[in-house]
Amino acid sequence: MFTAGNLILGTLAGLIVGLSKTALPGAALVVTPIIGSVVAGRAIPGTTLPILLAADVFAVTWYRQHARWDLLRPMIISVAVGFAAGTAFFVVVGSSTRPIEIVIGASILLIVVIQSWRMIRRTKPTKPTATTAAVYGSTGGFTTFVANAAGPILNTYLVGLGLDKQQMVGTSAWFYFAVNVAKVPVYLALGEMSSGGRFFTGTNLAFDAACLPAVIIGVYGGRSLFHKLPERSFLLAVLVLSAAGAVKLLLP
Repeated sequence: MFTAGNLILGTLAGLIVGLSKTALPGAALVVTPIIGSVVAGRAIPGTTLPILLAADVFAVTWYRQHARWDLLRPMIISVAVGFAAGTAFFVVVGSSTRPIEIVIGASILLIVVIQSWRMIRRTKPTKPTATTAAVYGSTGGFTTFVANAAGPILNTYLVGLGLDKQQMVGTSAWFYFAVNVAKVPVYLALGEMSSGGRFFTGTNLAFDAACLPAVIIGVYGGRSLFHKLPERSFLLAVLVLSAAGAVKLLLP
């Protein structure tokens, strides 16, 4: 059973997810550490995924016209490679929850470093290449499969190409809606065919249902604040909280 404190954390996670999908791509980086303080092991990505999908539906409905499909199509194969690596990881670790927490924590810390470096350097936009699409696609595919925390990886790629805020939200919305839907059958199969337990259970799905109102408030709030939020200040707060959550996962 989930405590009142856990439900408060879930509400916070739902609000942040909603804001991240409709106003601030990458803010959901902090959500996985929050969920990781409520559940453990495979239940971390399994509990986080339905919350993300609920917000994805709103995001692709509202911002679909801004998506840059010419940037997404070249990443399909490399994302699949990242999925395969993530699947192999879950098969290898089996029922051990500690390796999952370590990989999730390390992935989030790495993403925090990448995002911080991007903010500091303020590099000029570049043209997309097959190499950069492959690197970001495979890395993003693995981290989203294992930790549901690859938003800043895609953001780093899109910002580096010079996309504006609307194009970033629309492109990332479709990218993560597609990969999140694709994760569902793979998680289900892994839960049945390998040791380590299921990703989705009645308990964590009930928890997700309790978080749904907060997700809806978050997506509508993000939509209304899309042009008003101080993006840089909010992102700094997200990075600090994400790093703290990742460290918590890494500590024994």
